[in-house]
Amino acid sequence: MELSLPGEVKEACGLLVSCRHQAFVVGGGVRDLLLGITPQDWDLATDARPQEVKQIFKNAGFKVIPTGLRFGTLTVFIYDFPLEITTFRVEGAYHDFRHPDRVYFVGEIEADLARRDFTINALAYNPATGVLCDPFGGLDDLSKGEIRAVGDPEARICEDPLRMMRGARLAAEFGFRIEEKTEHAIIRNAELIRKVSAERIRDELNRTLVTLHFLQGLELLQKLGLLFLIIPELKEGWLFTQYHPSHQYPVLAHTFEALRYTPASLEMRLAVLLHDIAKPRCFSRGEDGQGHFYGHERLGAEMAERILRRLHYSTRMIRRITVLIREHMLNVEMGPAGMRRLIARVSRKLIPELLAVREADFLAHSTELILHSLRDFDHFRDRLKKILEEEDTFEMRDLAINGADVLGILGCRPGPVVGKVLKALWNEVLADPNKNNRPYLLARAREIAGKSANNEGEKIFE
Repeated sequence: MELSLPGEVKEACGLLVSCRHQAFVVGGGVRDLLLGITPQDWDLATDARPQEVKQIFKNAGFKVIPTGLRFGTLTVFIYDFPLEITTFRVEGAYHDFRHPDRVYFVGEIEADLARRDFTINALAYNPATGVLCDPFGGLDDLSKGEIRAVGDPEARICEDPLRMMRGARLAAEFGFRIEEKTEHAIIRNAELIRKVSAERIRDELNRTLVTLHFLQGLELLQKLGLLFLIIPELKEGWLFTQYHPSHQYPVLAHTFEALRYTPASLEMRLAVLLHDIAKPRCFSRGEDGQGHFYGHERLGAEMAERILRRLHYSTRMIRRITVLIREHMLNVEMGPAGMRRLIARVSRKLIPELLAVREADFLAHSTELILHSLRDFDHFRDRLKKILEEEDTFEMRDLAINGADVLGILGCRPGPVVGKVLKALWNEVLADPNKNNRPYLLARAREIAGKSANNEGEKIFE
């Protein structure tokens, strides 16, 4: 068998062989080549000990970084091409549920492959001989489209419980299924995911959400009992009937259906995954028996922020996702002033994402609602697009007067009244941008302040 390898990979393997060592391309790189996919990362395995690997490549003039020396792994740069090279090893117990307490270097590739997670990752290719080493039937599992643990699935899971999520992600990535014994082992041991750090869970969830069959991946996480352990709040929407003619699905099923229409953006898919997270907590029924979820978008944004912080997402991503959730209940009948306020709240850059999130949510409603309201949504989007194209973003700081002007004209001390006057003026200018001129706004400031004093029965002047 001959696999097409980059020249840098061939050069690294040739260098090891020239020094009388074995050299194999291993893991995901081999798997991807066999599936006709261009690998993103390249891993090599060798019988050379770490210090020998370091010396061989340094003597050849290549940069070597001891990224995991304790576990026999070094990163070697063949020119600017990174390779991870690991010495054949077997492993001791995993008391921290991630790293082996000890590793033992060995001389055979078969022993090294036995420690790996799934059979489709336990493949090794020898470029020097063209031989594929496949002691656990990974090639057969690739042809069957199956994710199967190497050896005892419970032992593999207990070594690193993140492998449960990785199995679901690989299934989603390739459109595979999880083999029955492996699936049952994951279900029995799902609670072990609590042993995994939030960062590692987050990264695996991210990778799942951007795979080709990402919805299959989420459904698998739910079936395996992992999804509600990762985000317990989602369980509240499971089988939660919405009691409204616009909704043909329970809350969580509606969320999954909305995800079906969401573009391949991690940010948008996270927003849609969490957009209705607060619905069960905001549920009420009217006298006609129909369900209502008043304020679920505001509470949902708060809940989403807590969830995303718990999973250690960046502050910037949390801010953007929570804005999308808070604003997703767009009123398609809003006028130009409302649209300008929306743009100011959301930001010009985030408007396209907000429209995509709203459209995905909209398409997951009942067919009757979609047919009835699709034209209104398209008309709203066109009107909003026109404002974006023809007008600059307008914020309160762009008013022709500021707080100091209000204080000087009104003769009052700094206080809430200044903010109220500026906000009232801002709303007027949003409705008619031509009003953003100093003489008009100064006159209106006096008028608004006078009405405020009369209505509240108190004077704002000293």
